[in-house]
Amino acid sequence: PYGMQANAVRVRLTRTETAGNPLSLFFARVLGTDTANTSASATAMFDRALCGPFVGIDWLSVPGNPQTDSYDSEKGLYGFSSPGHRGSICSDGPISVEGAAIVRGHARAGKGHSVVQTGGSVITRSKGSRMKPLELPPVDASEAAWNNDNDQIPLIPQGNSAVSPVDGNGNFLLDGNKSIELPPGTYYFNDFTLEGQATFTTSGPTTIYVTGNLRRAGGVTVTNTSQLAANLQIRMTGGTADITSTNDFYGVIYAPNTHVTLDGDSDLFGAIVGKTLTVTGSGTGHYDESLALEGLEFPKRTTLVD
Repeated sequence: PYGMQANAVRVRLTRTETAGNPLSLFFARVLGTDTANTSASATAMFDRALCGPFVGIDWLSVPGNPQTDSYDSEKGLYGFSSPGHRGSICSDGPISVEGAAIVRGHARAGKGHSVVQTGGSVITRSKGSRMKPLELPPVDASEAAWNNDNDQIPLIPQGNSAVSPVDGNGNFLLDGNKSIELPPGTYYFNDFTLEGQATFTTSGPTTIYVTGNLRRAGGVTVTNTSQLAANLQIRMTGGTADITSTNDFYGVIYAPNTHVTLDGDSDLFGAIVGKTLTVTGSGTGHYDESLALEGLEFPKRTTLVD
C-alpha cells in the first residue's frame, strides 16, 4: 500500500503441483497423493519507506555536519513530538555520508553502488543498495508556460517607480531589501533568484516552475505562512539549484534533472529530489511525512530482498 509505514513484509506464494512435475511430487507420491501445494516466502522491502525523501539520482553527498529527520505536519508543527526516523537518503548511484552528519533514516545507494560512511557520521537505520532504478519522471513545464499566474505578480519598488520582478527574458529577481507576497497560484520563470536581505512570502498553494537556474543566497527570508511544505513546490526542468541561507524553508524542491546544493545553517521542512544532491553546512532536512497524503509522488517500490 502507498502509505504503509512498515519497512518490510513477508509474502508467501503458493501453487498446486500435479504429477507432471516429478521433482515437486516426489514426496507426494510417497504419501499417496498426486497433488501437493508448494510454497515459498520472501521479504519485500517497500522502498518508499527506505528511499528518499532526500534524493540525488546520479549521486548524493552529505559532508560536514547536516542532519535529517522527519515529522508529520498533520499531527502538529515540528517539535510537537520527537523527531522521526524517515529522513532517508537515496540515489541511483553512490552515496557518501561524512564528518559529523546524522541521517535519521535509511541510506540506499543504487544497484552496484554503495553507501560510504566516514568520520563520526551516523545513519540510524539500514544502509545498502537497491535493486531497481528510481525512474522518476522529469518536470513538464509546457502547460505552465502558457497557463500561469505571472500577471498576478505584484510590482516591487525601483527608485521612484515600481517594476515587475520578472524581466523580458522571464527571469525573476528579488534582491536588496525588497519584499514581495506572491498570491497562491502557478508561476513560470526562467531563472529564479533571491538575494540580499529580500523577503519572499507565500500564503497558500503555490507551484513555481523554473526552466533555468535557482539561486537563493544571503539573508533572504522565504516565508510559507502555512508552514505546510506541500503549499510551496518548486519544480525545475534542469539547470542548477544553489541554496545557501540562514533562514528556514517550508517547501518541496522537485528537480530530477538539476544539480542541487543545499548549504548554510537553515532548516528545510519538506523534501528534495535532484539529479545530484549535496547537503552540507549545519542545517537539518526535516521530511514532512504528510506529503504522501497530499498526492506528491515520491519514490516507491516493492523490492525483493530475500
